[in-house]
Amino acid sequence: MLIKNKLLNYKDLSIWQEKNMFNFCIDSVIIARFLKINNKVKNIVDIGTNNAVIPLILSRYTKANIYGVEIQKKASEIAIKNVYLNNLQSQISIINEDISHYIKDKNNKFDLVYCNPPFFKLNDESKLNEISELTIARHEKKLDLENMLYCSKVLLNNNGRLVFVHVADRFEEIIVSLNKAGFSIKRIQFVSSKKKNTDCKKILIEAKLSKNKGCKILQPLYIHNDDGSYTQETLELFKD
Repeated sequence: MLIKNKLLNYKDLSIWQEKNMFNFCIDSVIIARFLKINNKVKNIVDIGTNNAVIPLILSRYTKANIYGVEIQKKASEIAIKNVYLNNLQSQISIINEDISHYIKDKNNKFDLVYCNPPFFKLNDESKLNEISELTIARHEKKLDLENMLYCSKVLLNNNGRLVFVHVADRFEEIIVSLNKAGFSIKRIQFVSSKKKNTDCKKILIEAKLSKNKGCKILQPLYIHNDDGSYTQETLELFKD
């Protein structure tokens, strides 16, 4: 069943979501706000756009063309519905295609590629969800880390940037895979649920196809206060 809600506290933004499919969460918001987009960025690709929540948020901060590529037909249909709901069809395009196929006929290059990828490997069978849409969104069934990096490499121009969020448990693997693909990390931010007695859960990474080293490590982002409420820093991410 489709449910329409306001998109957090963003002015004039609403979103349709399917109750039994992957709905946006804090990861979508933090990656959208982690992205640095200046006037030189003209064309952006969202790998695995799902219901297009990140393009909707980005439309508040950029006039760049955003191409949301989504392998799941039903998710892409909801994404298109959300684009039209917010009258953003002149800026946001939704493509129902496997990203591995999408890159094959692309002669043009992009300034920015970002992804909120599946976090879990398929060998962790205990975590597989019975609903296929959720399985594809959460597990590396259709898109694994190395393929995401390869597709991003093909899509990016010489000065382009890749941004993604991932689980901290795979940080070492991510660094190795980035280096193998020819990327250098330029910005990184560690994300924890709370400041006290909690390990880092997620990482936000910005990388470039460059041999030049040099990485800026941002202040950690803490999502919740000790009482479970959102920190003021997090609340600021929920609005214009």
